[in-house]
Amino acid sequence: MFPNVTLTQLRCFCAVADEASFTAAADRLHLTQSAVSQNVAAIERALGTKLVTRARREVSLTAAGAHALAEARLALAAVERLAAIASPATSLQGVLRLGVVQSAAIKLLPRWIRRLRAAHPKVTVKLYEGTDPEVLDWVLSGVAELGIASRKHPRLDAQEVFADDYVVIAPAGHPFEQRGSVELQELDGERMLMSGGGCETLIEQLLSAANCRPDVVCMVRDNATLCSMVQEGLGLTIMPELALPEDRVGLSIIPLRPPLRRVLNLLSAPAETLGPAAIAFAEMLTDTS
Repeated sequence: MFPNVTLTQLRCFCAVADEASFTAAADRLHLTQSAVSQNVAAIERALGTKLVTRARREVSLTAAGAHALAEARLALAAVERLAAIASPATSLQGVLRLGVVQSAAIKLLPRWIRRLRAAHPKVTVKLYEGTDPEVLDWVLSGVAELGIASRKHPRLDAQEVFADDYVVIAPAGHPFEQRGSVELQELDGERMLMSGGGCETLIEQLLSAANCRPDVVCMVRDNATLCSMVQEGLGLTIMPELALPEDRVGLSIIPLRPPLRRVLNLLSAPAETLGPAAIAFAEMLTDTS
């Protein structure tokens, strides 16, 4: 016998898993907390297993819940594609779950979402902003349908959507300011602030390959904080051009020699697992990249 599971139960379960909270899930779905709780309990009874563990402040998935979540997302994506068959493209609707690295979220995503919404005004976007490793994990786990990051994975499709160069950022007046460019080897012994946004692994590998050992004094995740620390003379850093702040007072931007390229990819699971909104967004980016 097939379990008697409803779409509402699937949506409630997925929302609780995404938000790690019944209250937040209820707000997202415009339901009462009691209704969400009852629907999750109903799907647990239908499947004959516990899917979530309820703690005072947070909800977590059981091992069975993690497996069920992946299948629930597939089922909801299939229903969205089924609904899209009977609707013209202009009436496409649904939620796009998108994971994006910080620099792309600030500089690229607003115009991409504007174009998506212009073509499909009923589509909404749930944004997960994080580091390269976090974005990769979100797509692999199904939390996000699509991701924009510099890392790849053999289980995910990857399509280049943007590229920029890494640059050295030094305090204004630093000796490097008078040079047209610097080599990685020249950073040996320099006080350095390392980005903690996901690019640090590649940067550390490149510095090591160049036999360069800067004096790393701090690791900073937020790009704005990182630039503020450079402005205060705490050290220099390396970051992609897209992450540079609009206000560059007190900063000196120096290209690397030879150039070091960063590629941002659109990461996705196989197309058959994506909802119509994710498919439309992916097609929009790959058609113009």
